[in-house]
Amino acid sequence: MQKVGVPLLVLLAAAVGPGRAQESAPQAPGPTIRVTTTEVTLDLVVRDKKGRQVKNLKPGDVEIYEDGVRQQILSFRSVSGREARRDVETQAKAQPPAVSRMLPEVNTLCIVFHNIDPVTRPHAINVVKEFIRNDMPPETYIGVFVLNERLIPLRAFTKNRDELLQSLTGLFEGKPLDFGRASEALLTASPNIVTINAQVDNATHTASVSVDTNGGEISKTVIVGADTSTGAGANRLRGDQVRERSDFANITGMHETDRIITMIDQVSPLPGRKTILLVTTGLVTTGDPERFQKILNNANSHGVTVYALDSTEMNAMDDTAQAGKLAVAQMAQVSQQQSDLNASLSVMRQNSRQGDDTISAVRTSDLQSSLRALSEGTGGFLIANTNDFRKPFQQLVENLDTHYVAAYHPTSTVYDGRLRKIEVKLARNDLRVESRTGYFALPELKGWDSLTPTESTGLAVLNTEPRPHSFEFHVTAYHFRAAGTSAHGTLAFDLPGTKLGATIDPVSRIRKLEVSLLALIRDSHGNVVDKYSNDTPYFIPDANWAAVRANDLTYTHPIDLLPGHYTVETAVVDREGSQASAETSQIDIPARSKGVGISSLVVVQQVESANAQADADDPLTFKGKHVVPLVDAVVNPATKRYVYFVVYPDKSNPQKPRIHVQFKAGGEVFAERTVDLPAPDATGTIPMFVAAATRPGNCELQITALQGNESATEHLQYAVRAQ
Repeated sequence: MQKVGVPLLVLLAAAVGPGRAQESAPQAPGPTIRVTTTEVTLDLVVRDKKGRQVKNLKPGDVEIYEDGVRQQILSFRSVSGREARRDVETQAKAQPPAVSRMLPEVNTLCIVFHNIDPVTRPHAINVVKEFIRNDMPPETYIGVFVLNERLIPLRAFTKNRDELLQSLTGLFEGKPLDFGRASEALLTASPNIVTINAQVDNATHTASVSVDTNGGEISKTVIVGADTSTGAGANRLRGDQVRERSDFANITGMHETDRIITMIDQVSPLPGRKTILLVTTGLVTTGDPERFQKILNNANSHGVTVYALDSTEMNAMDDTAQAGKLAVAQMAQVSQQQSDLNASLSVMRQNSRQGDDTISAVRTSDLQSSLRALSEGTGGFLIANTNDFRKPFQQLVENLDTHYVAAYHPTSTVYDGRLRKIEVKLARNDLRVESRTGYFALPELKGWDSLTPTESTGLAVLNTEPRPHSFEFHVTAYHFRAAGTSAHGTLAFDLPGTKLGATIDPVSRIRKLEVSLLALIRDSHGNVVDKYSNDTPYFIPDANWAAVRANDLTYTHPIDLLPGHYTVETAVVDREGSQASAETSQIDIPARSKGVGISSLVVVQQVESANAQADADDPLTFKGKHVVPLVDAVVNPATKRYVYFVVYPDKSNPQKPRIHVQFKAGGEVFAERTVDLPAPDATGTIPMFVAAATRPGNCELQITALQGNESATEHLQYAVRAQ
């Protein structure tokens, strides 16, 4: 066997960061579950077939099932949203030993501008601002749209009302949004079943929307009060407009009702209690009661409530109102002509159309009647004929607040991140219920905040069967030593740059790449003990795209886990490429050995400066530097690679520590060497780098830390590409 010298580089001044514990340091606590959720509090909204809220339900009228198992309801009562918030605050102050998992009903509030021209727009926007300033219920997501041929998002759904108010000033000046992008925050607010499928199937591009850059305005020539002349010419022109309105009223009504149908169809799949505030100057319909009833039935079956707001100022006299008055006057004149037996042929022809003209006149002269029917038929009400909107807005918000609260103990005690599906059944078939369709069963862990949209999307991917697998990626774990019984380590994720999509700005020639990652770490019992998430956008000049794409994206996450076997479930969503993948990995955290120790062996992709956001507890971060691992451990012989590891001397052993390095190929040793180690650094550890031998094929590196009669060994499998 040929013994050759192995180049060994010792990092003499590699003092590790404060996160690397010394053996003399105080014992670091392991992952601690603060509380186990023992009670689920579920908000319920019950409506009748006409969309009206039911407020006389009894506890015996409701059954709740979780994953098909009926749950015992502990309490059931009707409350307002404000009362519910007071309960949460009281509960938080009391700090009970078991915290209730609150599942408040998500309020999806769509503010839709319809038939708003540039002159009436400022008043309409001011009215909307007044509405948004009201005290909304919790979990209320507000989005702003314009209704053209489709709903065009002008402002994405958000709970930040201050930000929304600021954006209303230049609302119609920006570029319209994609419906899926605009709904992202809302879609991830609640694990709605429809939402999950949409998120997984096409990442964030869940809807294909035709974009109208005009923003849905009507003709800019329709100016309020622009033509108030009473001359003969003006009267004749308006008379012709009445005739035209009569002739085309059915076409206009069909067009308008088609828009309302499209609006309801787009809003229907959204989660939560769906409310539309339709800000408009009027609505013309076809006058077909069956067609209109189908619109109401569709809205009620999907839980969509419409509140129409006629934003016409009380002192405004627009051409629409004038034309409507002329139409009614014309019908009065026709009635007077009925008794004229010597009427001309044109008058007789006009008399024969009296029925159609009467219907058209009524429909076009009272543009609020259809708004009232749409609102009241879906459980809302019409806001009109006023410049003081305070009371109707307060009543609207109160309607959003009113709901039932049911509490129960879930029969399952396993908190594994899975989606628990909730089904609510009512004793009466003529009622329908709105509530959360489920929740992700995660424990209350120290340092965890509420789920972000990125994490909700990742959980949706992990809960999809079969799981998506659009591309391969790699996950591995490196263990290091920490004080106490916990093991210090790092999870590393490697994503292939060649498989990820990007969008390019045709003007700036900048490509955008965005990846969302979520990882759940489960113990041997299936309970989630840690999670990691990351959502990072990259903006890359087109000239650098090929070079960037050739490299992989690597993320690391420090972990502190008790010794044992763990499962890592990882979801990656390529947001610009509209694809997703999920992987399940197995990792083992070894028990801490006595005496001398050695960490995992890490193939180094590069060493970079640690930024200000670097995790000081990450054992791959030290002295202002961060080791980026090469997770897939495939080495190019033309590129010199190093292996990073840490030796932990036994302080009670007076012998000087050494390492024995051995390289194998095909099971045969082709290089080995034993060397003395330098003195430990300030933390009592010895960080090391060793150059990797690059013989083509499958190689193995074995490093043994020696100190007197004590030893500890680590292995590393890596591959070397052929020349």
